[in-house]
Amino acid sequence: MHTIVLKRYLEQRHIDLDSGRSCLALESEYWQALEVLAYEDGWNNWRDFFYMRVLPDKPEDISLASHVRKMVTVFLFDEFNERRSSDGNVWQAFRKPC
Repeated sequence: MHTIVLKRYLEQRHIDLDSGRSCLALESEYWQALEVLAYEDGWNNWRDFFYMRVLPDKPEDISLASHVRKMVTVFLFDEFNERRSSDGNVWQAFRKPC
């Protein structure tokens, strides 16, 4: 029953990996964040951003969905810190090195 409930909150998109075509299921907020991050970084779409910025650093011992969530969070904190620094505030969000 928990699996059925969780699936309602996840949006699936197809991606091409070295191992073949796969499906990545994330909450819609993560898809939206990927799209915004891609646009802000100058990419044409989330897939380009995903293949160039997210996928290359994926460790073998973590699921793809977990890695994407982690990297989106890291990118958002980095952007947050950059904006805070440019405003003259030197506060840094607590973050462990990746």
